[in-house]
Amino acid sequence: MSEKERQERLKGILLERKRTLWNELRNELFQTLGKEYNAQFDRGMDPGDQSLIDLIEDTGLKVTDIRREELTQMEEAERKLVEGTYGTCEECGGVIPEERLAVVPFAPCCVDCQERREKPLRPLPGVTL
Repeated sequence: MSEKERQERLKGILLERKRTLWNELRNELFQTLGKEYNAQFDRGMDPGDQSLIDLIEDTGLKVTDIRREELTQMEEAERKLVEGTYGTCEECGGVIPEERLAVVPFAPCCVDCQERREKPLRPLPGVTL
């Protein structure tokens, strides 16, 4: 398989995931901000019900924030696609497997390098935190 064919497949994966994220975000916003959503809270509620509604709203907003962050990462991945660096590990310069990009299309690193990034730093001997 040529690099051009690989880049075309990766582009398809990236654009499909981005389209899905946009649709999910749009649906969540419409559900959150829609008239039916607001109308159901017009009636009086006891403090327990209102607390539950507040929790649900906060959770919905967090999910929306996560989706928005993913879309930002997708934009960065698209920039890399245009530059020809998409699918290349930022740490070691190796090829990021298509299987990984199918799951996390905006992955900046291969699995090994990502694990190293996420590994907690050990404190230096004699240093207390």
